[in-house]
Amino acid sequence: MILTITLHPALDKIVRTPRLRPNDSARVNIVMEYGGGKGNNVARALHRLGVPVLAMGFQGGHIGETLIQRFAEEGIRTDFLMCRAPTRTSLMIIEEETGHTYSFYEPGQVVEADERERFRNRVLNRLSSAKMVLFCGTARTPELAALNSELIHAAQQRGLRCGLDSSGLALREGIRARPYLVKVNREELSEFFDRSLDDLPAQLMAMHELNRMGISLIALSRGAEGLLITDGKVWLEGRLSMDGVINVMGCGDSLLAGVASAILEGLDLEGIVRRGVACGAANTQVIGSGFIDPALVRQLEHRVAVQAVHFPSS
Repeated sequence: MILTITLHPALDKIVRTPRLRPNDSARVNIVMEYGGGKGNNVARALHRLGVPVLAMGFQGGHIGETLIQRFAEEGIRTDFLMCRAPTRTSLMIIEEETGHTYSFYEPGQVVEADERERFRNRVLNRLSSAKMVLFCGTARTPELAALNSELIHAAQQRGLRCGLDSSGLALREGIRARPYLVKVNREELSEFFDRSLDDLPAQLMAMHELNRMGISLIALSRGAEGLLITDGKVWLEGRLSMDGVINVMGCGDSLLAGVASAILEGLDLEGIVRRGVACGAANTQVIGSGFIDPALVRQLEHRVAVQAVHFPSS
């Protein structure tokens, strides 16, 4: 079983609207509402791939209770801790005339000290039944970032492989705990090193530096430019062109689910690349995050172009 940890979940709402105009009002059509947050999206994709998964994190208020029920209706097992602060809402607007999208993210809920301690104990109690733990999303406070790092360390002390997909403070603190896998995009990695990573040599060098920090597997998601991955010895690039893309939201979450499922199956590095890229690509064919079709994933795996990348020696 894979545990997914999401400190700041959300009710994700997608709406369609006519063209937006300044100082005007618009009547919208709700396309979809579902339980979001990076780790929860990963859990959804894993569940659709047939991987046993348990989604953990915080929920709060009426929205939190509603989302727990929604996950149950999807067949996704959860073990959320209810906290005092309500679960946030994230809104994506699709402008029908232009196809432009606009995303609005509320800040994650505040989690009190006693709630953090209760959650810490809950996760520790679940580790004995897990094979991998994925820590996904941001942490609003230093205390939550520190908790994330502590839990990564505790899981790895018990022999579990941990994956980290985060940004900002949570990424910095999480890397200090040396998880097995770090999945980042170019912007997150650039922020971490505080330098531009616009070209391939710069990206490879940054990944090499992460490997030297003790990270065994680094996956750099580059959107339409594909996935770069290394175990410090082999460097691979995976690409897949898709026609008729209807959604890019959550593609990185589905990619991580593919990578994690491949690791759990014991696939080699090429197999990990193929599964990850295929899952990210499958996500482009559906509205929402993680609602991938496993049959499409299997078809796309064979179409992923994988090639070795030369790491610059100087």
